[in-house]
Amino acid sequence: MHETPEIPCQICDLPAHGNHFGAISCRACSAFFRRSIIDKSGESFKCLRGNDKCLLKSSGKFFCKKCRLKKCFEVGMDSKLIQHGRDKIKTPPSLPQTMSTLIGRPSYIIHCSPVANASKKSIVDVTYLIDKANDCFDFGPALLNKQLKILEKMRIANDFLESFENSELSKIEPSSSMTQIPVFDKQFFMHYWEVDFLKTAKWLSFLDGFQKLPRTVQIQILMTTWHLRARMDRLCRTAKLRRKMKIGENDFMIGSNSCFDLKNCKLDVSWCTDYPNEQIQFFLEGSDDWVHNEVVEQLEELNPSEIEISFMTCQFCFHYAGKRLQGYILAEMEKYLDLISDDLHQYYQEQNIKNYSERISKMMKINNRIQKVIWEKRWKTELAQKFDIFHVQFSHPEMFYDCC
Repeated sequence: MHETPEIPCQICDLPAHGNHFGAISCRACSAFFRRSIIDKSGESFKCLRGNDKCLLKSSGKFFCKKCRLKKCFEVGMDSKLIQHGRDKIKTPPSLPQTMSTLIGRPSYIIHCSPVANASKKSIVDVTYLIDKANDCFDFGPALLNKQLKILEKMRIANDFLESFENSELSKIEPSSSMTQIPVFDKQFFMHYWEVDFLKTAKWLSFLDGFQKLPRTVQIQILMTTWHLRARMDRLCRTAKLRRKMKIGENDFMIGSNSCFDLKNCKLDVSWCTDYPNEQIQFFLEGSDDWVHNEVVEQLEELNPSEIEISFMTCQFCFHYAGKRLQGYILAEMEKYLDLISDDLHQYYQEQNIKNYSERISKMMKINNRIQKVIWEKRWKTELAQKFDIFHVQFSHPEMFYDCC
């Protein structure tokens, strides 16, 4: 039986395996040609001898890649015959952003001591806010009719806070025009933390029986709920003004006469981290967070009354505080939740609104959605703390737990 003579590769003279890209070649040469074209590495090949005339070695190998690729073209290989997108394993154009690439340490030492040149922790002392809150509690609320229900008193409290924000305490001069905030920086955060914290202290002082609670409990409830009340207030305020078309669809209210553009407002976190914004977006709740518009749209559709807004705010704050603090405070919060539910029922009866279960369902859906966002972000905050993404520590860290 006669053996079929082996056909040599037109490039290296070793046994060929077929026609590849227009030339008779072995698998090695065809793979070399394809790889040189696909990743464009062939464009950077240089002749080792400098004359583009390297000869083939007796082993079937070339002295340089450039001359090998040149030979591929000379024998008829055509780059147009290459079928793209057939790699079983695709190489990403760049390294994925992982925790090790973000913080600049290999994954196997991430859990070791921090980087030596990392910024030292800077302390933000908010003790002065606790002192000012105690003054608010000592002064107490305005005298109100004892016959008023809790929700009615909290509605009055919301009205009172409008003037409270524009007082000397907030350091903002009253203005009839809307102010656009261009950037969120350290000055912005420090200012609004103070405004929101003290407004909530004054708001809580309107609550029936709150003054009778131990002062330590009052402060605990305040430190737990201040950012919740502020968030709900801004969402409702934004929905109200958008519905009246007094602000744009991308504007989001921050204060009584101040807002920011969800698309154009900048976030400056250089004061609390060494990483640029684009590298830590995972840990930040951006100013363009989609949940803002989703909830605002639901509030626009619901168009809640001032009493309903008071109910939503109280329910949101008291439910969260009870679940987080437990024990004695949980029992007190559940009492308030029962009272405001009764007040809301009576309010609907007085307004002759009979089928109000749908409205309550929509209000609870909104509250639950905001609560879910807070829970979903909690693990990101814990991850940032574990890897020292931020170099700021607070004198009262419990005050900023779940603070978005």
